[in-house]
Amino acid sequence: MQHRSINNLIKSLVLIGFGLPMLSSAEASAKPARFGDALSELTATVALPTEFEGGHKTLAVYCQTDVSVSGDLDNIQCYQNPKIANLQQQTISALEKATFDPAEIDGKAVPVRMQFRVVYSRSGDQPDIVLLPNLGTLQNQHGVSYFAPQERLDQQAWFQQYVKNDWAKGQAFFADGRLTRVMGVVSPNGEVAKVSTLDARGSGKRDASVVEDALKQSRFIPGFVENQPTEMHYVAVLNYAR
Repeated sequence: MQHRSINNLIKSLVLIGFGLPMLSSAEASAKPARFGDALSELTATVALPTEFEGGHKTLAVYCQTDVSVSGDLDNIQCYQNPKIANLQQQTISALEKATFDPAEIDGKAVPVRMQFRVVYSRSGDQPDIVLLPNLGTLQNQHGVSYFAPQERLDQQAWFQQYVKNDWAKGQAFFADGRLTRVMGVVSPNGEVAKVSTLDARGSGKRDASVVEDALKQSRFIPGFVENQPTEMHYVAVLNYAR
């Protein structure tokens, strides 16, 4: 996802009040990781300007983090178009102090890698800070509050398999510059049904081949829409910014 794609996502945000779903015992055995005390930490840490640079009313910071079985966060990465405003570091600083509610399988906590958005607003008609458990790529299909698939880190996580290669140069998640992107379709039972390469150039073609094979072996907490596990795509991203 390049700057234009990120900007299009921000412009397409249609935010409404909602509560994150709490799954009852009658629902599927898988439960996604949730935000815990993250909103209070963001509220206490992030100093929002009176208005955003460039006249924007709403800005989104796109994030990925590992959520442990205790809810502690690790490997926090966030991306925001630097041409708009720099809330990225403030967001990371707040998340470093946050504790999420861990994901579960059959009532047992499991570690996952979670992708989400922190949406900041100065529009006056919505909260200053909203947390959304997805990157927004399926917002037109599932609304704003769906849970994106969360990769289980107690299984063969695709990035850990990729970096075992001594030639591996890509870093996980979005950044400026060249990207390799591989899409997998995650079934309601958390298995990857099929994979395909979306973007790969030069040495990225070799990377994409390895990521495709690794993604096929990965397992996920499935995507959820209105408390129901739902087939949903997941995009594995490598960037070469470093």
